[in-house]
Amino acid sequence: MANERILIVEDESPVATLLERYLKKAGFSISAKAETGEEALRQAESLYPDLVLMDIEIKGGIDGVETAQRLHDRFDIPVVFLTGLADEATLDRVRQSDSFGYLLKPFRPGELKASIELAFKKHKGERKLKEIEQWFSAAIKAIGDAVITTDKAGRVTFVNPVAEALIGWSQHQAVGSSLSDVFHVIDGPVRAAGENPVTRVVRKGMTAGFPRETVLLAKDGREAPIETNVSPIKNDQGHIIGSVLIFRDIAERKQAERELNRSREQFRSLVAHLQSVREEERTRIAREVHDELGQLITGLKMDLAWLEKKLPQERKVTPGSHLLEKTQSMSALLNQMVQSVRKISAELRPGVLDNLGLVAALEWQAREFETHTGIPCKITTDLEEADFDADLSTAVFRIFQESLTNVARHAKATSVAVSFKECSGQLLLEVTDDGCGISDSALRKSSSFGVLGMRERAAILGGEFWINGKAGAGTVVTVKLPHGGTIKQVQPP
Repeated sequence: MANERILIVEDESPVATLLERYLKKAGFSISAKAETGEEALRQAESLYPDLVLMDIEIKGGIDGVETAQRLHDRFDIPVVFLTGLADEATLDRVRQSDSFGYLLKPFRPGELKASIELAFKKHKGERKLKEIEQWFSAAIKAIGDAVITTDKAGRVTFVNPVAEALIGWSQHQAVGSSLSDVFHVIDGPVRAAGENPVTRVVRKGMTAGFPRETVLLAKDGREAPIETNVSPIKNDQGHIIGSVLIFRDIAERKQAERELNRSREQFRSLVAHLQSVREEERTRIAREVHDELGQLITGLKMDLAWLEKKLPQERKVTPGSHLLEKTQSMSALLNQMVQSVRKISAELRPGVLDNLGLVAALEWQAREFETHTGIPCKITTDLEEADFDADLSTAVFRIFQESLTNVARHAKATSVAVSFKECSGQLLLEVTDDGCGISDSALRKSSSFGVLGMRERAAILGGEFWINGKAGAGTVVTVKLPHGGTIKQVQPP
């Protein structure tokens, strides 16, 4: 402790001189000596000593205890009392003065040195603790979240400015109050008072959260949706000594969520409308292609057959035989056109879906898939007699159609198994292949419009859609839809 500067406040000159000699011998420096409290304050202001050795009974208008209190409040200088008084009243005043030591006269030099060194150590520790508290307070005040701390009994010990603004209580008003009075919450949907979680945190030593729909009621009646977390505060021995409550106003976030949900619903309504319009247009075109173009081709075939009968039938080579070959070739081409018209019409809107129902359409599509790809496709179902809503049938069929298209393009499969059944009031369609599988990165590609379209078709009907696949282990496409669900009726945008 060498070179620490000490101010001696003693109105008896011989005692002051003796103290100076003792302190110098112990390795301390003497910054000054004073006989009154007023002089001690002036010396402290100009010299700023490291410690003051203070007699209680001194000359002047203020005694040693009052002087010590002012030194502490104004300059944060530690004071060690040196006095012959030991009555209870004096001791009580000393306790309230924030002093750092108390030494009774007469004393030994070793006791004086020990008292001063302990005072320096205590003051250093308190200053470090105060710096930490100031740093902590500044940091907590600077963060954007609201923070409230409590003691073990749930009484508020600290409130940062963000919390003050949300709860409507100033720190001065809140400190010492019960948390349940300061932090009043309700469960938003049911408008019931929320549980104070501090009791549970203190009792179980665990971190606790609030329900998502928690609403904070401020002192002035304002309401704010909040996100909250409570954690215990523990000392070095692991004992719970309080709790810290961290919360934030999520009104803007919830508004953004509502806007996002509204946009999502509008987008889904638009998708539903576009899909409905597209299916209507496909049905119309398929009908016109099948009926009108089919009738024209049939008329051509009839005219060509009549013309063929009028041509000479001799087998010998004559000019007429070339006409006969040409009419036969034209007839073959017209037959191919009929098949093409039927194929185009079926691809636009298979008549089996409207005439024979969903299950028959799925089986027809499976046969078409086998014919064009050579990959066996087996359907297992117990819903042959079921009658489904037209929109539901269209959605299931289009999802199935897209699933088979993906198998043909990407899976490199040797077989496909399809399950279509009812389970707990839900229609469940599973399309399983034994191909190369699908990766998560492929599913997340922005260009995966087929997968996106299938997912949206299911979502519009209030259903679920997901794909599971592993490299080399095939892929499973699963669709779950409410039985009898219908597409929401939307107005054209």
